[in-house]
Order: sequence, then structure tokens, then C-alpha cells
Amino acid sequence: MKQKMIIGLSVAMLLLAVFLISRDLFRSSPLVTESCCDDEIREMKQIDTTQLGFYRSKTWETGIKGLTGISVSENRVVVCGNKLIAVFDTMGNRIGSFSIDSASTCVAVYDNDIYTGNGSAAAKYDFAGKLMVRFNETLDGSYITSITVTDEYVFMADAGRRRILKFTKSGNLVQEFGKKDSISGSEGFIIPSTYFDIAYGGFNDLWIVNPGKLQIENFSVSGVKRSDWGEELANGYRFTGCCNPAHFALLPDGSFVTYEKGNDKIKVFDPTGKFRVLVAGAGSFKGKPDFLLGRNNLVKDIATDQSGRIYILDAYNRINIFKEKPISAT
Repeated sequence: MKQKMIIGLSVAMLLLAVFLISRDLFRSSPLVTESCCDDEIREMKQIDTTQLGFYRSKTWETGIKGLTGISVSENRVVVCGNKLIAVFDTMGNRIGSFSIDSASTCVAVYDNDIYTGNGSAAAKYDFAGKLMVRFNETLDGSYITSITVTDEYVFMADAGRRRILKFTKSGNLVQEFGKKDSISGSEGFIIPSTYFDIAYGGFNDLWIVNPGKLQIENFSVSGVKRSDWGEELANGYRFTGCCNPAHFALLPDGSFVTYEKGNDKIKVFDPTGKFRVLVAGAGSFKGKPDFLLGRNNLVKDIATDQSGRIYILDAYNRINIFKEKPISAT
């Protein structure tokens, strides 16, 4: 009888121990997972500060929520978001704004006109907010993520249908290119998500991100591909993730400013695609809160001006101006 009681007590103690260990394991495992992922994200976003070649000279609080795009003209900075276009002067003062009829996904300024993509639509306004042109043709199923403008044409990056659209400024569709073509064997643009950026270059050419291939491609304005770079970059500088760079802009000397979502790094590459310097990254905007954004993107859009300044629209709906560090005398 006593032996049975001892065995029963031992079994009970063993079951209790198993229960307590299991409870502790299950209770602590989310914390371990969270700590692991936080550490991984932080490590991924770390930047080598010795490679920073720019510094943040100014930060403007826009006072506007939900911003999505930024563009810079000679003396005006324009941002878009929700159903609003806002204009700032070179000192950061808001000097104008107007409402539009749908949420804006991107914006471009050329002379006295403002071009905005609105998902499956696009339009041109003057600075007083007057609607000048609607770009409606063949936009069904489209998602316009970027616009660039030349003296003659308006080019739009359409992530929804994986193509580039070329319009006259009066709104007539002239051409579309970049789609997958089984006859020519062209893979077209590979766009896993809604990041698809375009910019007009200094040699009457277009630079277009092919995000799924992690590279930037050069096209003539007639849609002929000339070259690309990005895939062969050295380890540590090449684009990473599923689809990068998410945003880019061109500096006056033809260099590229790129932003990679996921690791939140802003870099400068020379006109040949060779890495030059870092501009900023997590910690460069609000310090520790930059890392706490987790997998939300730190940068919403990038623009540049003719003086070589870089304008970064951040996740906090602020405009940050970065200037290149002066070269120290040796």
C-alpha cells in the first residue's frame, strides 16, 4: 500500500513538473520570438556611420497626415497625400494647398504644372488647384506609382499593369512599353509589390526601377532598353529584399539616390552604378523610434534639387533636407 502511494505521488510530481515546464516554455516563447525578430530587424537596419557622406541640415514638420509623394521645383516643394496637394517654399513655409477628388499616390512638378497619380487615374493641375488635364486612356486596372515629365511628354510608371505609359501633355496616350513579350523574349518589368519608380535623365533618357530584378534600367524616351545596373553590385552595396530600390531620384551630376525598403538604407551611387556614400538610415531621423517602425518603411519618397540637396519624405510625414558633407582638406 505504501509503495503504491509513493509511486502515485511520484507520478503526480512528474506530471506537475511537466506542466510547469510546458507552461513556462509556451509563455516565454513569444517573448523569445519577438526579441529574436527585433534583434534581426535592428541588425539589418544598422548603418556604418563612417560611410555617411551627407548630413541632415533641416527638417520641416508638414502638419499633414498620410503623405505619399514629394517633388521639388526651383523654389517650391510639393507633397501629396490622401486627397490633398500642399506647396512649401524653400524655407519650409506652407504657401498653398488644394484638395483633389481622389487619394494621390505620387506627384511631379514641371514648370507651373503639378502632375499627380491617383491609383488608376492621373491628372494635371496648376498651382491654384485648377484641373487642367485628366489622363484617362487605358488606365483601367492600372496603379500609377511614379510620374516624370519632359519638355514634350509625361511618363508614368504603372505597377498595376507592369508597364510605362507615355502621354502628351494634353493627355493623349502615345505609347506603352516594358510589358512581358513572348515574341521578343523580353521578361518585362517584374513588380512583386506596388513599388515602381521612374525618373528622366540628363541625356534625354529614362531610368526605371525593375524592382523584382533588383536593378535600375536605362531606356530611350522611345522605349528602347539600353542598359541596366544593380545585380552585379558588390556584397554589402547591392540591393536586397524582394523588390528594391523602392524609391530613387537623380542628382544633377547623374548620380542616383536610392532607398531600400526593409533595411531602410538611403545610398548614393555614381552615374555608372558604383556605390559612393550612405545618406541616412534607421536612427538618422528620430533615433530609436526609427528602428521601432519594424517592417513599416522609414521613407515614403525622395526628391532632389539642382543644388544637389536631397529631400526625404519620412514615415513621420516630415520633409528632411540632406546636404553633402564638405570635403575636408588634407
